[in-house]
Amino acid sequence: MGKIILALSLLASCALAELKWAPSYDAALAQAKKEKKNVMVMLSKEGCPACDYMTDVVFEEKMVMSEVAKSYVPVHIDIHNDFIPEGLGYIGTPTFHFLDANGKKIGRYDGAANVPNFMGILGKYKK
Repeated sequence: MGKIILALSLLASCALAELKWAPSYDAALAQAKKEKKNVMVMLSKEGCPACDYMTDVVFEEKMVMSEVAKSYVPVHIDIHNDFIPEGLGYIGTPTFHFLDANGKKIGRYDGAANVPNFMGILGKYKK
């Protein structure tokens, strides 16, 4: 019985562990100022296999979730459905922009990356 409860609690904690995306760009900047973090903007679009890889594989990895939560306020912007703030351009998707809490660009990464490479990118632009 104890093993079943342990298994269920592990499953529940895994199901609840996910990135907490800011609801908007402006909300991300406000939260970043309050929490003294940088902002990670992900520009993507529906039907983008590389975007899906980032969401379904890379952002599900515990060490990525932990680093993002510790150092960034993440915000997702759909290039077809959401307002794209000035200066946050893209050639393809996904495109990641790293900003300070005032919205100043500190870095950019175009495309998807595997977990070790994305951890390096996160480390490069964190506060």
